[in-house]
Amino acid sequence: MLAVARIRRALLQIFETLAVAAFVLMLGSSILQVFFRYVLNAPLMWTEELARLMCVLTTFFGSVVVLILREHIRVEMIDTVVGGRTQAIVGIVGNLLMAWFLVAVAYGCYLLANATWTTFTASMAWFRTGYVYVAVGSAVTAMTLVLVLDIYSQIMTMAGWHKETAV
Repeated sequence: MLAVARIRRALLQIFETLAVAAFVLMLGSSILQVFFRYVLNAPLMWTEELARLMCVLTTFFGSVVVLILREHIRVEMIDTVVGGRTQAIVGIVGNLLMAWFLVAVAYGCYLLANATWTTFTASMAWFRTGYVYVAVGSAVTAMTLVLVLDIYSQIMTMAGWHKETAV
């Protein structure tokens, strides 16, 4: 169980850092865009596109963090209706369904990264479109891993083999 907590902690640190870095790039790009457009009257063509792509990455990297910390939006109605072992089984089924969806998204990212790897973005000749799909696919893969670890922990707890621990 200690290994599960270590993996979760490492993923949290990695994706929290990536989310903050993507956010800082998005913010910096937006500030550059405003400064060059309105102060220097010489707009940069790439700043809006970079800000948009960094917004996407901030969202997906942040989603990993939210999932690890269990701060995502939930419908607690089911939790109030069922309890104990049934609640644990419902949690496992929910995690399995989410993992299944995320595997499909990861596969889509793989296909799109392959299809767009040689394509560059419209305004940045140095930024391949495939980079975005690789980054999103990495975040989705990390979310899938977190769900698999949660399922493992839930099964071990239900079996009475260990107590559940926090992140």
